[in-house]
Amino acid sequence: MTFGDFSEICKRTPLALCALTEPLNDPSNSPLSGVLPKCYARTVTLANTLIFEIGTAFIRMAILIILLLIVYLVRLRYTSVARREMLFFFWSLIANTIASLIVDTGVSPPGSSSYAYFVSLQLATSATSYWALLFSGISGFGFWEDGSTRAMVALYVSAVGIFIVNYIIPLFTFTKAVSGLGPSKTTALFVLFFIINPLMLVLWLLSQLFICFFMLVINWWALGALSLAVFFFAASQALLYSLSQQICEGLKHYVDGTVFSSLSAMFCIMMVFKYWDIITFDDDEYYRFTEVVPGVGFEQKPKNF
Repeated sequence: MTFGDFSEICKRTPLALCALTEPLNDPSNSPLSGVLPKCYARTVTLANTLIFEIGTAFIRMAILIILLLIVYLVRLRYTSVARREMLFFFWSLIANTIASLIVDTGVSPPGSSSYAYFVSLQLATSATSYWALLFSGISGFGFWEDGSTRAMVALYVSAVGIFIVNYIIPLFTFTKAVSGLGPSKTTALFVLFFIINPLMLVLWLLSQLFICFFMLVINWWALGALSLAVFFFAASQALLYSLSQQICEGLKHYVDGTVFSSLSAMFCIMMVFKYWDIITFDDDEYYRFTEVVPGVGFEQKPKNF
């Protein structure tokens, strides 16, 4: 695979951006752009409307419900470290899931005037969620007061910058808005998609391992949840990029790898929340601590707020 080229990936995996890109530096003279996968899931007709990736749509709707439940649970953790940062992360995931539903199911179908804008929105919200996760992870080092006005302003401003960059570059690539970008000039998009975004995830993982081993008492439950999050994320990528075509052909085009990739991603999100919940459990208002009571000695007393 040539660096910066999506064509080989798109032949194996039905990514939304594949309908808007062409082989690197080899533009097609056809009026129809895009790289078609060798195998893709069947469409379903409902009320005279074609619905793409129906199985993936159900999984993404389940992810939406789970994310809303997680947001509710995070909001209850009033004093937990990086609570507001994690809320922003999960809201970013909700925005990404909605954008993915729009492009994957054909609400904005390939070839429509709005398709490039929604695919760019999908990519931008994905990058924003990666940055929000990394920012929340760095908050655990105590470089700044987590959840403070200054910290949240820094997160919002930087997230807007990340969003703009990851929206404009894909959109200009898909629409040929500038000379250096286009459907066959995808190197910048490739760097964002396969270099910078994964790098943010790796940095978050390294930060959490450092916190677990050097800043906190080692909690094997937390490490187990973190390990499962890594496992499910790796499984989602393998199912999407390596096994999608085999799954699609084996299941007679009824589903492809995006269904199982989305399911693994759902478990990954749940494990990320569980990991954060474990390492911040002792910070909430229900935590009991030992207090010296005059004339009595040590007694377990609840915190008062």
